[in-house]
Amino acid sequence: MTNFTSSAHLHHNDHDEHHDHDDHDDHDHYLVPFLLIFTFAIVEAIGSWYTGSLALLSDAGHMFTDVAALSLAWLAAALGKNPKIARHKSGVTYAELAVSIINALTMLAVVVYVVVEAVHRFKQPQAVQGLGLIIIATLGLMVNLIVAQQLHHQTLHHGESLNNKAAFLHVMGDLLGSVTAVAAGLVIYFTGWMPIDPILSLFISVLLLVFTLNLLGDIVKTLRATKAV
Repeated sequence: MTNFTSSAHLHHNDHDEHHDHDDHDDHDHYLVPFLLIFTFAIVEAIGSWYTGSLALLSDAGHMFTDVAALSLAWLAAALGKNPKIARHKSGVTYAELAVSIINALTMLAVVVYVVVEAVHRFKQPQAVQGLGLIIIATLGLMVNLIVAQQLHHQTLHHGESLNNKAAFLHVMGDLLGSVTAVAAGLVIYFTGWMPIDPILSLFISVLLLVFTLNLLGDIVKTLRATKAV
């Protein structure tokens, strides 16, 4: 697994002449994903009410956590440019650590919510509009692919860090959620089998849990690490 502590430390030791350009790039690469996710989170929230889909509702909820994740990641990146800011002994700023921990906790909260709601749907099935679900989820998938590409470019350009990985984690979870929602819509549209919606919602919650535990593992390793000499 990549040593995110070293990457973050190296990121803060780039050539001085590139700092102004890097600051601008950091803001650009977080601003575009933020605007895309924020806009489509609203679209999915309305769409989930219209279609009655739990998969779409969970994806909309997760998109709203992405909005917070991207905002905090942008803040951590901006603060990380300040050489005087307080840092953990690993070399990572405390702001970056805080962002990563908050993101991991919100991910866990989303997982719990989806599981509880899915169990409720099994007990009280709800009709879902398959065609509307397919259309909205497909648009969401396209948005998440664009955002994932933006964050991947950010990683290649500046190096992988905890705050960038946390934001990317949220977006990847959204991407998987969109794929799941599309699949649920296709099954419902062609077969009318409604239980597929909560079933696939549970599936995506397991995947999100795995990714979140991976992030928590990276955070623990960073907290235990010491700054490379």
